[in-house]
Amino acid sequence: MAAATGYPYPDPPDEGKWSVCIHCGMCLDACPTYQEEKLEHQSPRGRVYLIKAAGEGRIGLDEGLYDPVFQCLDCRACETACPSGVQVGALIEEARGQLHQAMPPRGWKGMVSRLFLRHIFPKPERLHFLGKLLRFYQRSGLQAAARKLGLLSLLPDHLRGMEAVLPEIPEAPSRKRLPKVSPARGERRYRVALLTGCVMDVVYGGINEATVRVLTRNGCDVVIPERQRCCGALQVHAGDRETAKELARQNIDAFLDAGVDRVIVNAAGCGSAMQEYGELLAGDPEYREKAARLAGMVQDVASFLDEIGYEPPSGRVNGTVTYHEACHLAHGQRVRQQPRKLLKSIPGLTLVEMPDAARCCGSAGVYNLTHPDMAGRLLERKVDDIPEGVDYVAMGNPGCMLQIAMGIHERGGRERVVHTVELLDEAYRREGMPEEEVAAAVEAPARGVSEPRDEGLIEELIRLLGKDAVLFRKEDLLAYECDAYTLEKAQPRAVVFPKDTEETAEVVRLLNRMKIPFIPRGAGTGLSGGATPRGGEVIISLARMNRLLSVDLPNRIAVVQPGYINLHLTQAVSDRGYYYAPDPSSQQACTIGGNVGENAGGAHCLKYGVTTNHVLGIKVVLPDGEVAELGGLPDTPGYDLVGLFVGSEGTMGIVTEITVRLMKKPEGVRTVLALFDRVEDASEAVSDIIAAGILPAALEMMDTLAIEAVEKGTFPVGYPRDVEAVLLVEVDGVEAGLEEQIRRIVDVCRKHRVREVRPAASEEERARWWANRKTAFGAVGTLSPDYLVQDGVIPRSRLPEVLARVAEIGKEKGVRIANVFHAGDGNLHPLILFDSRVPGKTERAIQAGSAILKVCVDVGGSITGEHGVGLEKREEMKYLLTEEELEVQTAVREVFNPEDLCNPGKMLPRPARCAEVKKHAKDQDSGG
Repeated sequence: MAAATGYPYPDPPDEGKWSVCIHCGMCLDACPTYQEEKLEHQSPRGRVYLIKAAGEGRIGLDEGLYDPVFQCLDCRACETACPSGVQVGALIEEARGQLHQAMPPRGWKGMVSRLFLRHIFPKPERLHFLGKLLRFYQRSGLQAAARKLGLLSLLPDHLRGMEAVLPEIPEAPSRKRLPKVSPARGERRYRVALLTGCVMDVVYGGINEATVRVLTRNGCDVVIPERQRCCGALQVHAGDRETAKELARQNIDAFLDAGVDRVIVNAAGCGSAMQEYGELLAGDPEYREKAARLAGMVQDVASFLDEIGYEPPSGRVNGTVTYHEACHLAHGQRVRQQPRKLLKSIPGLTLVEMPDAARCCGSAGVYNLTHPDMAGRLLERKVDDIPEGVDYVAMGNPGCMLQIAMGIHERGGRERVVHTVELLDEAYRREGMPEEEVAAAVEAPARGVSEPRDEGLIEELIRLLGKDAVLFRKEDLLAYECDAYTLEKAQPRAVVFPKDTEETAEVVRLLNRMKIPFIPRGAGTGLSGGATPRGGEVIISLARMNRLLSVDLPNRIAVVQPGYINLHLTQAVSDRGYYYAPDPSSQQACTIGGNVGENAGGAHCLKYGVTTNHVLGIKVVLPDGEVAELGGLPDTPGYDLVGLFVGSEGTMGIVTEITVRLMKKPEGVRTVLALFDRVEDASEAVSDIIAAGILPAALEMMDTLAIEAVEKGTFPVGYPRDVEAVLLVEVDGVEAGLEEQIRRIVDVCRKHRVREVRPAASEEERARWWANRKTAFGAVGTLSPDYLVQDGVIPRSRLPEVLARVAEIGKEKGVRIANVFHAGDGNLHPLILFDSRVPGKTERAIQAGSAILKVCVDVGGSITGEHGVGLEKREEMKYLLTEEELEVQTAVREVFNPEDLCNPGKMLPRPARCAEVKKHAKDQDSGG
């Protein structure tokens, strides 16, 4: 689209960019300057409106446009919030280019700007000389003298603050210390180049060196192109686009000539600027194509490591860390979760989320120098957000590091500001370090994570189990990075497949001796992350321990290995008139061992109970490798240790054999289908069926959205799309009484304005109804690419109220929610639908899930009925239990698992959240 005529200079703002803005105001809440000032012209839509007005000739290129455009942080938060995808950042930068030519900086500010942006930063030798001067100032005694004599008071406040936290300048910049090519350790996977940058090169050179070590550790040859220059981000930010273009051309030549697969950047602003070279040089016929090609090769280091499947470290970095999202990493490059994944994979390190982690710190290129007042106000808010008591504040941008370090220093804080890659590098470097040295690194070590790795681990595992029972190649491990809860993922160190109790115990003894954490895993169908690694654990897969060991029908007992499929047990004894009662929706895939870990239920648990009601005994390998037999055939006196282990989610040991109770098939079974126009009527019918003294074997409900999903799925049955609820009611028992129960159920439904109610006409129709219901979870894939299922439990009498609140939460968070649940026992399964490709949707889905669980607890229920706590709901435990109760739970776990090696980090909240738990307990005591 042709540029508007109100801009006389080359490279003007493009009308095609501002015309997309519909002025909806969705950007207002995201804009830091608008939130501080509440001025429309200091908002993204206000700035776009003014840029459009200037293009149309309604305002001139003067102060009226200059101040709003240069007051912008160019943080790009508005772009993340904008529903129409307006390129606000590009419009701002193009408008600055026009203003830079119409109103060039004058006076001392103009002189300083030209000196640094045109004559120092673009010239590496001059920048390096400046570094030498700063080092001389720091080491010669001049710095101490200036501070003692109060000479620093002559500096502006912001510069004085920066001087106080400026790191010790290295003797030489990193590009002079690093080899031209650093070879990969082990097999070479990639050849990459590293942008050493300006500030990063001179001030934070150690980060560049750490980046090279991490990359070579992960199979990369790392090239440092000699002809590389400043990326041009500062120049673009200041409006000097011509200087930025010349720097871009030099970098394009330098990096394309290096013959590399990727260009790795560890500074958020630099990476974002280089990824926009294609747009910057779109009007240059010689460099247009090359600019676009290089832009596609540029990648942030955390994003790159996550993409290639980096090797999780085994060295420990004890402590807690919070993560600040640098603007041009989160909004410019859309890199948000990858740095968190790196941090979570570091043994000993606990990630504590920072509230509003993406809030701008006020650094923004040279913004903290040109607009120190606004930058200072934003910094205050950022430092307020740092969680109390953390050891590290990690981030991915040098400007943010200097800015936030200054804010912490001014508050007298002790938090250490680090680059994310520094912590990963430190973990790699600590591999093999004695535990006492690691424990001394910080005051509060975390527990339950990997000790230094023994390089002979894989060889030892192969010796114990054979090579066909050990996976260790990255491509083989990828499928084990999560279970059916896919929102958290990390790669294990290895996966092993023992075939019996003895082999399991041998593996556990080895891992205990090496202090390597391990995770038992069944079929990976769990919905709470119970079998998901945090990074570096060994997964002990029980999938090959899948035999039916014995059946004793006269005593109605069977003994199975943990990998035996739930439905297979019923199929094995069905022709003789028996079945296994617990029937989760995934029973055709889930294992009985997994059911034991989660205390799974199913559609028929209303009458027959959950897994713990059907387990008589277990054989278990404890975390130290000892084998224990609990319960069994006789009625064992003493404490119910079987009940303690069932539902412990693999945190107390690995169950290797299970003795279960079999049930005699009922003489008759009847199933009723009821269709309701109002979900409230269906909910009230559920309560009245139970109140009438009828105990159904199952009482299941689906709402409109769930009906839409199953009707689009593999097993449609022809439900009307306009009903609000489908109710399935099943009764079983002696044939003589079933018809009377059916008549009473039909009467209750009619009392509550049912549209249609009838029993199944045949066993075939009944089977179709149940196949339809049991595929509901999977069928939501017809509606949404991603879903999150919750598992709260509520009193039946509160069903209408809670379902209404669930609908409200869906609207508040902007997500659709389908409801499929065991209505008889109040076990809700809200399916929260979202698209993880859409920024922010995953976070909103998680927030919606947490809010639903809070509602469940508030009405007298619980956060889980059968899916377990796992990783997903561990922080929501604070809704249910006080600090003292959590301490008791931890103490019980430690009796069996004192070193937290067995499935670490599951069920109980992270230690860093104790303050939150304590506050919740206090609120409960005070009625708050």
